[in-house]
Amino acid sequence: LKQQGLELGTTSLRSDANRVVGEMGRMYGPGKGIASSALPYRRKAPTWVKMKTEDVCDHICKLAKKGLAPSQIGVTLRDSFGIPQVRSVTGNKILRILKANGLAPTLPEDMYFLIKKAVAIRKHLDKNRKDKDSKFRLILVESRIHRLARYYKRVKSLPATWKYVSATASALVA
Repeated sequence: LKQQGLELGTTSLRSDANRVVGEMGRMYGPGKGIASSALPYRRKAPTWVKMKTEDVCDHICKLAKKGLAPSQIGVTLRDSFGIPQVRSVTGNKILRILKANGLAPTLPEDMYFLIKKAVAIRKHLDKNRKDKDSKFRLILVESRIHRLARYYKRVKSLPATWKYVSATASALVA
Protein backbone atom coordinates (compact mmCIF):
# COMPACT_ATOMS: atom_id res chain seq x y z
CA LEU A 1 0.00 0.00 0.00
CA LYS A 2 2.82 2.39 0.79
CA GLN A 3 4.22 1.92 -2.73
CA GLN A 4 0.90 2.87 -4.33
CA GLY A 5 0.89 6.24 -2.62
CA LEU A 6 -1.62 5.28 0.07
CA GLU A 7 -0.97 5.48 3.77
CA LEU A 8 -2.81 3.60 6.44
CA GLY A 9 -4.13 5.54 9.40
CA THR A 10 -4.64 8.83 7.58
CA THR A 11 -8.06 10.35 6.97
CA SER A 12 -7.52 11.42 3.37
CA LEU A 13 -5.93 9.50 0.55
CA ARG A 14 -3.30 11.34 -1.45
CA SER A 15 -2.23 10.70 -5.03
CA ASP A 16 1.30 10.96 -6.39
CA ALA A 17 0.90 14.69 -7.03
CA ASN A 18 0.07 15.27 -3.33
CA ARG A 19 -3.49 16.27 -4.15
CA VAL A 20 -6.43 15.05 -2.16
CA VAL A 21 -8.22 12.29 -4.09
CA GLY A 22 -11.55 12.45 -2.25
CA GLU A 23 -13.17 14.83 -4.77
CA MET A 24 -15.61 13.81 -7.46
CA GLY A 25 -13.98 12.64 -10.67
CA ARG A 26 -14.96 12.45 -14.29
CA MET A 27 -17.88 10.24 -15.23
CA TYR A 28 -16.02 8.03 -17.72
CA GLY A 29 -12.35 8.80 -17.25
CA PRO A 30 -9.68 8.61 -14.58
CA GLY A 31 -9.17 12.39 -14.35
CA LYS A 32 -9.98 14.49 -11.33
CA GLY A 33 -8.74 17.71 -12.86
CA ILE A 34 -9.62 21.17 -11.61
CA ALA A 35 -8.26 23.01 -14.63
CA SER A 36 -10.54 25.62 -16.16
CA SER A 37 -10.24 29.01 -17.77
CA ALA A 38 -10.79 32.02 -15.53
CA LEU A 39 -12.95 34.84 -16.85
CA PRO A 40 -11.90 38.42 -16.09
CA TYR A 41 -13.49 40.00 -13.03
CA ARG A 42 -14.81 42.97 -15.04
CA ARG A 43 -17.87 42.08 -17.06
CA LYS A 44 -17.56 44.99 -19.50
CA ALA A 45 -15.77 44.58 -22.81
CA PRO A 46 -12.07 45.50 -22.78
CA THR A 47 -11.26 48.98 -24.06
CA TRP A 48 -9.24 47.60 -26.98
CA VAL A 49 -12.29 45.86 -28.49
CA LYS A 50 -13.54 48.31 -31.11
CA MET A 51 -16.34 46.27 -32.74
CA LYS A 52 -19.90 47.33 -32.15
CA THR A 53 -22.62 44.99 -30.88
CA GLU A 54 -24.45 44.95 -34.22
CA ASP A 55 -21.27 44.02 -36.12
CA VAL A 56 -20.58 41.12 -33.75
CA CYS A 57 -24.18 39.87 -34.10
CA ASP A 58 -23.91 40.09 -37.90
CA HIS A 59 -20.67 38.08 -37.87
CA ILE A 60 -22.27 35.47 -35.60
CA CYS A 61 -25.23 35.11 -37.99
CA LYS A 62 -22.95 34.85 -41.04
CA LEU A 63 -20.84 32.14 -39.40
CA ALA A 64 -23.96 30.25 -38.31
CA LYS A 65 -25.30 30.31 -41.87
CA LYS A 66 -22.01 28.77 -43.00
CA GLY A 67 -22.80 25.84 -40.69
CA LEU A 68 -20.49 26.50 -37.74
CA ALA A 69 -21.44 25.34 -34.24
CA PRO A 70 -21.72 27.97 -31.46
CA SER A 71 -18.37 26.99 -29.91
CA GLN A 72 -16.66 27.18 -33.31
CA ILE A 73 -18.20 30.63 -33.82
CA GLY A 74 -16.68 31.76 -30.53
CA VAL A 75 -13.25 30.43 -31.51
CA THR A 76 -13.45 32.15 -34.91
CA LEU A 77 -14.47 35.47 -33.36
CA ARG A 78 -11.64 35.18 -30.83
CA ASP A 79 -8.94 34.25 -33.34
CA SER A 80 -9.95 36.28 -36.38
CA PHE A 81 -11.68 39.35 -34.94
CA GLY A 82 -10.05 39.68 -31.50
CA ILE A 83 -13.29 39.39 -29.49
CA PRO A 84 -12.40 37.71 -26.19
CA GLN A 85 -15.94 37.20 -24.87
CA VAL A 86 -19.05 37.72 -27.00
CA ARG A 87 -21.16 38.15 -23.89
CA SER A 88 -19.07 41.08 -22.62
CA VAL A 89 -19.38 42.87 -25.99
CA THR A 90 -23.03 42.14 -26.84
CA GLY A 91 -24.59 41.42 -23.47
CA ASN A 92 -25.87 38.07 -24.82
CA LYS A 93 -24.31 34.67 -25.33
CA ILE A 94 -23.79 33.26 -28.82
CA LEU A 95 -26.59 30.70 -28.57
CA ARG A 96 -29.08 33.33 -27.39
CA ILE A 97 -28.16 35.56 -30.35
CA LEU A 98 -28.66 32.58 -32.67
CA LYS A 99 -32.04 31.77 -31.11
CA ALA A 100 -33.16 35.39 -31.49
CA ASN A 101 -32.32 35.25 -35.20
CA GLY A 102 -33.83 31.79 -35.69
CA LEU A 103 -30.46 30.16 -36.45
CA ALA A 104 -30.07 27.96 -33.38
CA PRO A 105 -29.27 24.29 -34.04
CA THR A 106 -32.10 21.79 -33.50
CA LEU A 107 -29.93 19.54 -31.33
CA PRO A 108 -27.81 20.97 -28.49
CA GLU A 109 -24.15 21.00 -29.47
CA ASP A 110 -22.86 18.55 -26.86
CA MET A 111 -25.64 16.09 -27.71
CA TYR A 112 -24.85 16.42 -31.43
CA PHE A 113 -21.18 15.55 -30.95
CA LEU A 114 -21.96 12.63 -28.64
CA ILE A 115 -24.34 11.20 -31.25
CA LYS A 116 -21.70 11.76 -33.93
CA LYS A 117 -19.18 9.84 -31.82
CA ALA A 118 -21.64 6.99 -31.24
CA VAL A 119 -22.34 6.75 -34.98
CA ALA A 120 -18.59 6.60 -35.71
CA ILE A 121 -18.04 3.85 -33.08
CA ARG A 122 -21.01 1.87 -34.43
CA LYS A 123 -19.62 2.15 -37.98
CA HIS A 124 -16.25 0.91 -36.69
CA LEU A 125 -17.94 -2.00 -34.93
CA ASP A 126 -19.68 -3.06 -38.14
CA LYS A 127 -16.24 -3.68 -39.67
CA ASN A 128 -14.51 -4.91 -36.49
CA ARG A 129 -17.00 -7.11 -34.67
CA LYS A 130 -14.48 -8.49 -32.17
CA ASP A 131 -13.40 -5.10 -30.85
CA LYS A 132 -14.67 -5.49 -27.29
CA ASP A 133 -13.18 -2.21 -26.07
CA SER A 134 -15.07 -0.22 -28.70
CA LYS A 135 -18.26 -2.02 -27.75
CA PHE A 136 -17.71 -0.99 -24.13
CA ARG A 137 -16.95 2.62 -25.15
CA LEU A 138 -20.12 2.67 -27.25
CA ILE A 139 -22.12 1.64 -24.19
CA LEU A 140 -20.55 4.51 -22.22
CA VAL A 141 -21.19 7.07 -24.97
CA GLU A 142 -24.79 5.97 -25.42
CA SER A 143 -25.44 6.09 -21.69
CA ARG A 144 -24.15 9.67 -21.72
CA ILE A 145 -26.51 10.44 -24.60
CA HIS A 146 -29.48 9.04 -22.65
CA ARG A 147 -28.50 10.96 -19.52
CA LEU A 148 -28.10 14.20 -21.47
CA ALA A 149 -31.40 13.62 -23.26
CA ARG A 150 -33.12 13.28 -19.88
CA TYR A 151 -31.65 16.63 -18.82
CA TYR A 152 -32.56 18.43 -22.06
CA LYS A 153 -36.13 17.11 -21.91
CA ARG A 154 -36.41 18.40 -18.37
CA VAL A 155 -35.23 21.91 -19.30
CA LYS A 156 -37.38 21.82 -22.49
CA SER A 157 -34.46 22.06 -24.94
CA LEU A 158 -35.63 18.82 -26.55
CA PRO A 159 -39.25 17.82 -27.13
CA ALA A 160 -40.65 15.36 -24.58
CA THR A 161 -41.17 12.77 -27.32
CA TRP A 162 -37.53 12.88 -28.54
CA LYS A 163 -35.76 9.56 -28.25
CA TYR A 164 -32.27 8.42 -29.24
CA VAL A 165 -32.49 5.43 -31.56
CA SER A 166 -29.15 4.06 -32.76
CA ALA A 167 -30.63 2.93 -36.09
CA THR A 168 -31.71 6.46 -37.04
CA ALA A 169 -28.86 8.31 -35.32
CA SER A 170 -26.77 8.70 -38.47
CA ALA A 171 -29.60 10.77 -40.01
CA LEU A 172 -29.44 13.18 -37.03
CA VAL A 173 -25.79 14.04 -37.63
CA ALA A 174 -25.69 13.85 -41.44
